Amino acid sequence: MSDRRWTLNETEVAAKVIDGEAIILNLSTGLYYSLDGIGAKVWEMLVANRSLEQIVDTLAQAYTESAQRIEADVEQLVSDLEGEHLIVTANGAAPMTEASPAPEGEAAGYVSPALVKHTDMADLLALDPPMPGLMDGPWTDSGQV
Repeated sequence: MSDRRWTLNETEVAAKVIDGEAIILNLSTGLYYSLDGIGAKVWEMLVANRSLEQIVDTLAQAYTESAQRIEADVEQLVSDLEGEHLIVTANGAAPMTEASPAPEGEAAGYVSPALVKHTDMADLLALDPPMPGLMDGPWTDSGQV
């Protein structure tokens, strides 16, 4: 399994997880995306610089699904996120942080994560692009995603 790690594409993307849903805005295209449930959990682990192995292990502990299926699903999601330029490969050494705790109380509820692309605001954002300092807005917690 890969030890490759990813992080938020900070030059083009603003994102926040709210009530278990990741809302991701590509500032250069005006497109926004969402991930809910397991997808939002994977997003949080990706931008926290977790490896594929750590993500799969965390989900395998929490859900009654095979590690092989979880790995394939996470790899597909990562491919989709990279394809939309929402995440990039992390440079440098892995951070010295604790592993993510397994999500609680969801042993049987595994659903493959899926990136949902929303295009309804792209034209509006193209006409009125986000202002500099967008990342300093109320939707961020001291720069944290």
